Amino acid sequence: MSPTSDGHYLDLPNARLVPTRTVLRTQKQLQSAINHQAMLCIHGGVGLGKTLTVRTSLRDLAPDATLSFQFHRHCPLGEIQKAVATALGIPDGARGLTTRIREAVTERSRVLVFDETQGLTTDALEWVRSLWDVDHNRPTVVFVGAEETRLHLRRRPALASRVTKWPRFKPLHPTEVTEHMPKYHPVWSKASEKELLWLDDGACRGNFRDWAKLTGAIQEILIEQGKPLDHFTRDIAREALETFDPSDLHLPPEGDVE
Repeated sequence: MSPTSDGHYLDLPNARLVPTRTVLRTQKQLQSAINHQAMLCIHGGVGLGKTLTVRTSLRDLAPDATLSFQFHRHCPLGEIQKAVATALGIPDGARGLTTRIREAVTERSRVLVFDETQGLTTDALEWVRSLWDVDHNRPTVVFVGAEETRLHLRRRPALASRVTKWPRFKPLHPTEVTEHMPKYHPVWSKASEKELLWLDDGACRGNFRDWAKLTGAIQEILIEQGKPLDHFTRDIAREALETFDPSDLHLPPEGDVE
């Protein structure tokens, strides 16, 4: 996986992508899906890095074959068809649009990614299935979405039966926090395991999006104070956490060191 922060939440400067167990497993499953022209459903809670992992992995695995889409909830099928056709270079208003799209996605290897799948209608999902149900050179289809995405697809047995793998993203385990955060951003490079676990338990709870928010807030404070990015202190962390919703925090009271 590329170490750049391109596409990272908040486009956080100096952030690096880290190979957690979930990321590495997802990469292998994406490669397998591409090899077998299969359907894959990647689901899990918000802020756990699903979209970033898929986008970055496919940039390495299938850079010239991937087409990614994200539609608003209950987007009409016609809008979806038009967006897919446009991505494939099919002229607007072309006759027999579905046939033209099916021909285009099977003329060479393609990977179709549908993010926020939980918002797609039954008609949209069945239409995607129709693109995959061909006799030769099927496109690889990757569904990505929130925790309820799995049930959303399971309610459509004809589609669900065609999905070969269902990888689920979970929050980082505490051991992954202490292993990967120092590599993720210079802000954490000198933070002790004790401090990292204190913040994870009290504020971030294994959620990469929350770690990105906290990292960005600390980085801003350090830059404003003219201090190096690795100048972490608990006081600076507490100041950064003032930007969080208090109801999301479970930190010890001020002055408590544990």
